[in-house]
Amino acid sequence: MKIRRNDLTQQAVDYFSAEKVYKKLFAMFVGKVESFGRIGGAVKLDNFNDKELEPVALFFGTSVSALKKKNTISLISFEKQLQKTKFEGVRLHELLEIYFGEAIYSKKEVKDSKREAEDKKLGELKVSYPSLTSYFTYLSKRNSDSHWIIRLVTTDDFTRAVGNLAEASRKMPEKYERLPFFSQRISGNPHTFDLATVTGKLLIHWLQFEQNGSGAPPSHTEAVNELLLSCKILRDDITNFVSFSNLLGKQQGRVHPVWKAAMETESVINVPLRELLKIDHVAPATGKKVYIVENSGVFSSLLDIVPNAPLVCTHGQFKLAGLKLVDLLANSGCEIYYAGDFDPEGVAMAVRLLERLPENVRLWRMDVDSYKESLPSVELGERLGKLTNIMHPLVVELVSEMNRIGKAGYQEALLEKMAGDLVGNIQKDRCT
Repeated sequence: MKIRRNDLTQQAVDYFSAEKVYKKLFAMFVGKVESFGRIGGAVKLDNFNDKELEPVALFFGTSVSALKKKNTISLISFEKQLQKTKFEGVRLHELLEIYFGEAIYSKKEVKDSKREAEDKKLGELKVSYPSLTSYFTYLSKRNSDSHWIIRLVTTDDFTRAVGNLAEASRKMPEKYERLPFFSQRISGNPHTFDLATVTGKLLIHWLQFEQNGSGAPPSHTEAVNELLLSCKILRDDITNFVSFSNLLGKQQGRVHPVWKAAMETESVINVPLRELLKIDHVAPATGKKVYIVENSGVFSSLLDIVPNAPLVCTHGQFKLAGLKLVDLLANSGCEIYYAGDFDPEGVAMAVRLLERLPENVRLWRMDVDSYKESLPSVELGERLGKLTNIMHPLVVELVSEMNRIGKAGYQEALLEKMAGDLVGNIQKDRCT
């Protein structure tokens, strides 16, 4: 916007520019104009010293002490006083614009202008990339999950990212493809869809929209990996593994020879996601019960006592391989018994499995009595806050007791009882 200027206004600007205090005062005036959208409001004089206020007092025809006693200057009063000087006819809004050399808009005007530009850009993108029309329509609704995207809409980075996203939408994998190779095929650069980049984050947001129609995309690493996997994109299929013993996996109806050999020799195997994706059915050799622990030491110690136990170890937080294995077990109708530590993380993992597969998952030694038997001794302190949002009915009593005692308990203390459970249940399964 071109700022209008006349001789009288320029004379006023020259007059006020002669005193440094007005730069400070006028900057505060601008803030009020932007906030009110007009000449209005008042500014406080707390941050002005006596020397600074002398020219201002002179302008108002008053004393510094009187000005300080009042401690505020309203913009309207300044403009009225301006009309009593030789600069009569000069409006304060115009004076401020000439003084700072730029147009002054209200915050609402700036916001409306920005929104108009964003909507215009989204409209242009709909024409350029019709395959993403419904996605751009969703973005235009400005839901909370897409605020960060809207802030980027008018940038060149976003335009480039959308071009790659549109290409990806037309060429999604028909069979499993690793993320860098997918990225290379789509853009010629294996790092285009790296998840730390704008394009990578946009891909995840779009995939979430495509699958669910709305909502924030997952932020947890394994949930992101699972979302990608559902679209046949692999992020890590080698170091992402799960450990287990005495399970049989089938591939196209035939027992996999590696799984069979491991069961026959009562050996533990670590299966990466790469190999797990080849398996379409998993079950224990006998019965329908499978047991899961998160701690590798507990896992190994249980197998020392019960080497034929159908046991799974997640090695802490669930990796995608572990979740995939659990899904396969559930699909074959298994009863899945989960045992975790009595700390916020362990209880949260239990709830995650219960919510994922409510028909199949049972808790194993994760009740109030078992918590007490674990002899809780480690102070939870600030970690107790993590229990606040855990409200699943199957753990509500346990969470309440953990909050009361305020200490963590661990599976190691329950090893003998857990081993006894395994022996007893395996014997029952063999008799039925």
